[in-house]
Amino acid sequence: MNGFIQKTYWIFVSVFIFTIAGLTQQYKQQYIECEMFPIPESTHNGSGYTAIEVGKDGNIYVGTAYYGSSAHLVRFNVRTLKWDDIIDAHKITRETGTGLDSQSKFHAKILVDANGIIWAATKQGNENFIDRPEFGENSTGYPGGHLFSFDPKTNQVIDHGILRKQEGIMGGSIDRKRRKLYYWSDPKQHFLIYDIETGSVKDLGTIGGSPRYTAIDWKGRVFGTGRPGIIWMYDPETDKLYDLFVKLEGPGQYKDPYVMVSSLDGRKIFACAIGGEYVMEFDLDTISFASETSDTDGSIICRHVGKSYPENEKKPGDQHAGVLGKDGCFYFPNVIDKTPYLMKYNPEDGKVVCLGIITVKGNPDLRPLYAQGACTTSDGTIYMKFISAGGGKQMPYSIVRFNKLSAKR
Repeated sequence: MNGFIQKTYWIFVSVFIFTIAGLTQQYKQQYIECEMFPIPESTHNGSGYTAIEVGKDGNIYVGTAYYGSSAHLVRFNVRTLKWDDIIDAHKITRETGTGLDSQSKFHAKILVDANGIIWAATKQGNENFIDRPEFGENSTGYPGGHLFSFDPKTNQVIDHGILRKQEGIMGGSIDRKRRKLYYWSDPKQHFLIYDIETGSVKDLGTIGGSPRYTAIDWKGRVFGTGRPGIIWMYDPETDKLYDLFVKLEGPGQYKDPYVMVSSLDGRKIFACAIGGEYVMEFDLDTISFASETSDTDGSIICRHVGKSYPENEKKPGDQHAGVLGKDGCFYFPNVIDKTPYLMKYNPEDGKVVCLGIITVKGNPDLRPLYAQGACTTSDGTIYMKFISAGGGKQMPYSIVRFNKLSAKR
């Protein structure tokens, strides 16, 4: 009997040790390192938004925010690691507005056309969400956001003018086949179509929402967040806007997305919301124009495919940026209680994983807390733009580089 008890005891101890070791391994903290490249201080005052993209020349184009003054479009040479100041908004437009009336933000997504031309658009400065003093006919007020193009081959900058009077420009998607640019205006949220060939602007009216990101599918249809619980869609074949009621599949409650990116085949949209608990997958093949509600045109299915935050955390965090990798996976940062995680959703296996806490090479005390935009280069390297934020030492407004993170294996 004693022998049996002794044997049982050691089996229990072995199982206990194995279990503890397994849990320790499971929750062992991982880190993912990035390289930081501060954006020239003369071109901003610590902030910027979704305006970042890689050009056909392989360089990174970034739009800055300079509240109350003039925004800049700058270029980061990935080979020399040097910055060039491409556009000073007030210098090109000859405007002198201050405060809300300044061209102080390149906010919209940087777009690159089939010829390698870079497109960037401005919006007004320090927000005043109550009075909106830019409304009206005051000649000294905000004139409206400008659309610019830059040709890296000739270094020529062209001001294509104001797209909508007294409103800023946000969002941003491009149809390279039809040579159309798609934006929305702030604050009245009008859907704007710019024809590259003719230079004309078409206004289809309000979209009912304020999406920082818009997505474009394989058919050239454009999608964004509209009224609560609704995704709007623009169809270039009918030249119309549609409101689609979101039908949720999966656990939890639906929350309107902030970040939206198209899949490699353009048949799905991956998304996440600020403070949202789940990664979302919109299935564009499920769009139906059968009547769902009296004030919508149809419906679309959204699936909650997995938790958007690490297993060892108990709540979601700040999710302001996201990007599609060259491997077809969806990458996005999630900041929880001032800890920045990098997350990855793989649509092939349907799993969401945490790649680790983001750390800055050579600067372990820094915490890149607030990502506002991201882009992916041809070799799978991901760049993200972080605004200035405290976390140990203060991190300067910078882009960070995750080398070949999304390269196809």
